[in-house]
Amino acid sequence: MACRSTQPSSEPLPLRIHAAQWVIPVDSPVIENGAVVTFGGKIIETGPANQMRTRYHGEMKKYGDAVLMPGLINAHSHIELAPLKWRLSPTGSFMGWVRNLIEARSRIESHEWIPAIEESIDSLFQDGVIGVGDVGNLDFINDIVSDFRRTWPFRGIFFREMINPTADAGSIPDIGGLPAMSETKKSGNISGRNGFGFTVSAHAPYSVSPWLLQEIKAWNRARGFPFAIHAAESLEEMEFLRSGTGPVRDFLEERCHWPLNYRIPSTTPVRYLHSLGLLDRNTICVHAVHLDSKEISLLASTGASVCLCPRSNMFLGVGIPQAEDLHRAGIPLALGTDSLASNDRLSIFAEMASLTGLAPGLSPVDILEAATAGGAWALGLSHRLGSLSPGKDAVFLALRSDRLPVANIVEFLVSEGSRDHVECYVVDESTQTPAA
Repeated sequence: MACRSTQPSSEPLPLRIHAAQWVIPVDSPVIENGAVVTFGGKIIETGPANQMRTRYHGEMKKYGDAVLMPGLINAHSHIELAPLKWRLSPTGSFMGWVRNLIEARSRIESHEWIPAIEESIDSLFQDGVIGVGDVGNLDFINDIVSDFRRTWPFRGIFFREMINPTADAGSIPDIGGLPAMSETKKSGNISGRNGFGFTVSAHAPYSVSPWLLQEIKAWNRARGFPFAIHAAESLEEMEFLRSGTGPVRDFLEERCHWPLNYRIPSTTPVRYLHSLGLLDRNTICVHAVHLDSKEISLLASTGASVCLCPRSNMFLGVGIPQAEDLHRAGIPLALGTDSLASNDRLSIFAEMASLTGLAPGLSPVDILEAATAGGAWALGLSHRLGSLSPGKDAVFLALRSDRLPVANIVEFLVSEGSRDHVECYVVDESTQTPAA
């Protein structure tokens, strides 16, 4: 897939009627011969094209035999790890892969970082992603956002990831003082180019002390930011939190993080997070592969979201997420790619196609919703992105293919959207003078 984009205009944005054979609002049924009406950088209405032409007088843009749909949301990525593409292989052990990741990362040459990261940014956009929840330990993304100035393509948030399994209540760092927090500290909310902001996150329940977990959550809660954390990703994580033994403990000892200054919780990751008061509507549990039925009910009762990364999970051999059970319980689902250290591409279309085979009980509409509205909800962007609803940003996808079916258009996009025969075009009329 190759995705192109319109450029924001320097002229006042007129009322436009964007008409195509198919319009997929996501939050309402598919419209055949539909249209999306935009004005002043916002979506005004969607509906049958003939009705929109009668109701509104404006410039008509005809896309012909095409599909108009919301842009995709990659709710969990690690763009800064782009130089590691194709450098790591599955090891049969999650912690073995982590060791290899750390070693490979240490070998990245200074000149490799920026070109690989910029290539990954381009690839995300070319695959129709307009919103990201990106996680990193360095300031590359912060610097690149500044350098892009008016051309940074994404809405979303950068999570500056913290790892400190031994911090106690007296040694918690000033997380608001991190370099990447400057914009956030000034505004108190997600700001910057097209609403791309910066906050902090915790890596995982086994790699961040309970006191620091609570401090990070409190910091985000006070500012209305989501709290993202890898949780229940591997059996090795499960073993460590239950008994303090296994490969995770071996790794902590190697890194001089043992003994810990708190008791092993002797429970599962989700129960542990709940006991610390960390699960609520603004929490994103990433991966959540290893859950029992009570934990699924617990997540549902707290309103927490789950971000599925099925292709990364398969690469690492950690298991298959229980997507059908999570959806059945009413848990908001989002989709992410994880990093190029555990995936060969940052394509949400590819994640959707993978999920169709792994979770046959999910309908194509359910999967598309996770890739759009679900990701926007998890990242706190549902007022701007995720569907073609009135008041949302006027940024969406136009897709063409010589194989578009006459029926089951959503099923086609979910299963075939990542193929070369599908062309993607980002229509962005959301702003005429993007914020610096």
